[in-house]
Amino acid sequence: MSEQARRYWDQNAAAHTFAHPLNLDWLQALPKEARILDYGCGYGRIVHELTDAGWRNTVGVDFSAEMIERGRRAYPHLTLRHIEKTPIAEPDGAFDAATVFAVLTCIPDSDSQAALIAELRRLLRPGGLLYVSEYPLQDDERNRARYQTGATRHGVYGVWDRDDGGVFRHHTREHLRALVSAFELIHEREVATVTLSGTPATAVQLLGRRS
Repeated sequence: MSEQARRYWDQNAAAHTFAHPLNLDWLQALPKEARILDYGCGYGRIVHELTDAGWRNTVGVDFSAEMIERGRRAYPHLTLRHIEKTPIAEPDGAFDAATVFAVLTCIPDSDSQAALIAELRRLLRPGGLLYVSEYPLQDDERNRARYQTGATRHGVYGVWDRDDGGVFRHHTREHLRALVSAFELIHEREVATVTLSGTPATAVQLLGRRS
């Protein structure tokens, strides 16, 4: 994550609530002792849901120290770690599954996105699961206008600027599938969610298996 993005999340840690739904059915094949990583855990919402569902060996990591502190206050029983850089200080194949929810949207650069997915692949054991939830391009007039402006400013259609200084990216489905092309795609679905500002939006969720 860039220093600009880190500052943004530290400064806005208390302001945002995350809402992408977690489909626990996709993970039911995992034994309850499975080790799960939630990358970009924020204040620990997904870690909390997984732990509450019985996967108590779940670890959340995030670059925002303020987000982690918020999570530790809300969920003192969870394992939430502040990280400074990648690679993460875990051995190859350390996890049975990884979740990455609305994190790629915070990484506008394609090469940095690919590097993240490669790091998650390293951290997963063979046969491990990668569960991605992301915003695709939204097909409404407001977002189309933002994408056009962002393409001029950032050089990538789908990158856009929030009024509070955040820079985000929405993706084509083809781009998302290409990012996880090193995984066997098991499931893909479209779900309803909301944005940081509470506006209704569509999310795409992908479940892949590491070869």
